[in-house]
Amino acid sequence: MIQELNLFDKEYEVIQQRNKIWSGNSLIPKWVNLEDVGLDQYFTNDDVAKYCYESLNNHLLKNNVKPEDFTFIEPSAGRGSFFDLLPKTNRIGLDIFPLHPDIIKQDFLSWNPPHQNNKYIFIGNPPFGYRAWLALSFMNHAAQFAEYIGFILPMSFQSDGKGNPKNRIKGMELIHSENISSDSFHLPNNQKCKVNAVWQIWKKGSPQQTNKKTCKLWLDLFTVDMRKERLCGQEKFHSADFFLQRTYYNKPPTLVKTFDEVKYVCGYGLIIKKDKDRIINILDNTDWNNYSNLATHNCRHISMYHIEKALIDRGVYDV
Repeated sequence: MIQELNLFDKEYEVIQQRNKIWSGNSLIPKWVNLEDVGLDQYFTNDDVAKYCYESLNNHLLKNNVKPEDFTFIEPSAGRGSFFDLLPKTNRIGLDIFPLHPDIIKQDFLSWNPPHQNNKYIFIGNPPFGYRAWLALSFMNHAAQFAEYIGFILPMSFQSDGKGNPKNRIKGMELIHSENISSDSFHLPNNQKCKVNAVWQIWKKGSPQQTNKKTCKLWLDLFTVDMRKERLCGQEKFHSADFFLQRTYYNKPPTLVKTFDEVKYVCGYGLIIKKDKDRIINILDNTDWNNYSNLATHNCRHISMYHIEKALIDRGVYDV
């Protein structure tokens, strides 16, 4: 019990120190309440870290990139599951609360590399944060210095929807993405935990732009959110023909006529502009398990992108 209390006190002290450092940091979104942000300690199992490290090395070798030409950085190194795999002469491990003797106590979001002319590869399992904000901040800070990044990231990084984290990485191009087992992690007390996540590899460069089909002539979509901190959609609320729930667990949602029928106070308003019966028929018969993203803790999220894709895949798109 005494050890647990001492650990709690240390964690609290670290969080307070971190919050002072983060105050005013442009990488922290203004809507984030720092007092609500914990240490997010989900440690990567050793075998998973080894798999990811080998995956990164294989991609480097395929592109004729020599790992020995780089310094490897693990920015949230924790117990060192990735750090212990890295070349000992070319590695730096950082963590705000390190649990490994060779890892430097350092907040990554306020860190800069010691040698600006070196080439860097970042690897690890950064903290995710609510709606992936912290993982995105880690990605964008690493992107300022990285030639390559290999990170375990929240499931939202596989989404192609508007405003998704994947499309908000500056100066990096995604070259590999795969789902990893939800059994890949454990807590500080070694208890197993289930977290849905993806393993992604990025390289310096600009993402390729593609011309995407739209269905704006058929459908006007808007977000409705009744949460006080994210209140939106009220101006179009009474114009909607239907509403669709955004988040679900086991039972996929259906079109409903009133927002009172939408669970979790967040969803989408749909204003159907033409071919109303056809649009309703398509959406009523859409398997939302195929048009949604599995989130970190086992719920599924439907985005505007998914709703539009369900229509576009069935021939409803602007010419």
